[in-house]
Amino acid sequence: MRSIRSFANDDRHVMMKHSTIYPSPEELEAVQNMVSTVECALKQVSDWMDETSKSARAEGSTDGKEEVADSSGKDQGSRVLCGVMRIGLVAKGLLIKDDMDLELVLMCQEKPTETLLSLVKDNLPIQIQKLTEEKYHVELHVDEAAIIIRSTKELPLTLKVTLTSPLIRDEAEKKNGVDSVAMKDPPDLLDRQKCLDALASLRHAKWFQVGFLFLPYRSLARFLRPFLKCLLLNF
Repeated sequence: MRSIRSFANDDRHVMMKHSTIYPSPEELEAVQNMVSTVECALKQVSDWMDETSKSARAEGSTDGKEEVADSSGKDQGSRVLCGVMRIGLVAKGLLIKDDMDLELVLMCQEKPTETLLSLVKDNLPIQIQKLTEEKYHVELHVDEAAIIIRSTKELPLTLKVTLTSPLIRDEAEKKNGVDSVAMKDPPDLLDRQKCLDALASLRHAKWFQVGFLFLPYRSLARFLRPFLKCLLLNF
């Protein structure tokens, strides 16, 4: 039987190894700043889209004031962009050095389209400039149903924002159901599988946050990540 001292030595070895792969405070601060900035900017994009939609409805209505007043209580439920959530490594707290890909999911009220993706991509840099003086490159990736934001600082960070909607999953679950009603999809609908993958990543992130709530478990998961990565590459 191994002694308690030998277990203590193993713990020290693991924690020493963990300290070499865990991001520095400066790196963590850069990650937090970038993610928080993009989250706030996406919220402002959502507000801008809703204000634009309200103005268009008011101008197109003969009694616009009455319509706007009647619909004021429904605005929160009819937002084009419903919310933004963290997924992947940043949501699970598993970032390590040289492997800090950041991911967000942007939830949409309706099924996301290329038109909506382009609209968000075009307005996002404007909103980012209102929040920070730091420069970011914003790229459109239609095949990924996503927008890629890259930092221009010495620390290269990449943040992927994938658009999706619960309607994509609901349709997939009811595809063979009797009560399913065939609805015509927009011609520029984003890749359905990419949207489903984003929803799955969101559910997995929530599961992980609950199952690995305690810090020692996350430290062990970070410690094992490089080994698992090498294992998969050589498989």
